[in-house]
Amino acid sequence: MALDALILDFGEVLVFPQDPAGIERMAGLAHLPIAEFSRRYWAHRDAYDAGLPVDEYWRRVIDGADLVPDDELRLISELTRADCDSWTLYREEVWDVAAAFKAAGGRTAILSNGPPEVIGHVRTEREVSRYFDVVIVSCEVGCAKPNPAIYRICLDRLGVAPESALFVDDRVVNLDAAGRLGLQTLHFAGDASVPTLQARLRPLAPNR
Repeated sequence: MALDALILDFGEVLVFPQDPAGIERMAGLAHLPIAEFSRRYWAHRDAYDAGLPVDEYWRRVIDGADLVPDDELRLISELTRADCDSWTLYREEVWDVAAAFKAAGGRTAILSNGPPEVIGHVRTEREVSRYFDVVIVSCEVGCAKPNPAIYRICLDRLGVAPESALFVDDRVVNLDAAGRLGLQTLHFAGDASVPTLQARLRPLAPNR
């Protein structure tokens, strides 16, 4: 079936997995053991992705740290910068796939759960419109994968039917939700999935 749209997750698809050195850096800034920092970091991440303000997110992560207000603000700024850096090791081959599909006449989108600081960092570093027609991020639309609403928002903004779109994500729960709406799906499992994606698209010129 010809495709009208390619929809790509951001984390671990358009970028490599979160840099372990970044986690170590943030844990060091927070003066927490790595395991404890990671537990706190992920415990509040869904709320952050859904719109929890950045200052409140980091206050929850560093709760109990003995800091004066000025130190807290400085630490939150440093943690935010380190967090953004840890999520922006770009997987250039996948960006090139999106650019080629768009240049051939297809519609392209990022569909991601994420906070405004990370996507804002990406927008300052990349000419996103060169690759993507639409960017849908949970913090900006008020819902997150696997909620069906976020897929419908993406399809509406792309102006395509579900069955003519291929959605690529590293999480099976997100793919299952997309599949139930009729989207074609591809499970992205690291570097080995890049040629799989390229092969999936190669014979399928956009239906234009």
